[in-house]
Amino acid sequence: PVKTFKVLPLKYAPSSPPSVLSCVGVLGATGQQGGAVLQALVAKGVSVVAITRNPSSEKAKALAGLPKVEVRKADLDDQRSLEAAFSGCDGAFVVANFWEGMNPNKEMKQ
Repeated sequence: PVKTFKVLPLKYAPSSPPSVLSCVGVLGATGQQGGAVLQALVAKGVSVVAITRNPSSEKAKALAGLPKVEVRKADLDDQRSLEAAFSGCDGAFVVANFWEGMNPNKEMKQ
């Protein structure tokens, strides 16, 4: 069977996409995928908001020391924390954490 998903309105998107991204929010910035995206964006001169559940972790502290990187706290199960974390970003890299609980339904909800 095919699953269908509700698409949420892009109420935070700019009315016209920027020609150059100035700030990108990156979920999973302390992990391999998000970390690689963060490094590539910073290398291109793009500011990055590294979004993590634990900004006091060693990996998050190391990211906070990089130029053009700001670390913010958010939880994938808390929409308001995500809205606050992505505030001011004009782009996003999003990855869910399947391995936390190994529950495909939870991953899809996130």
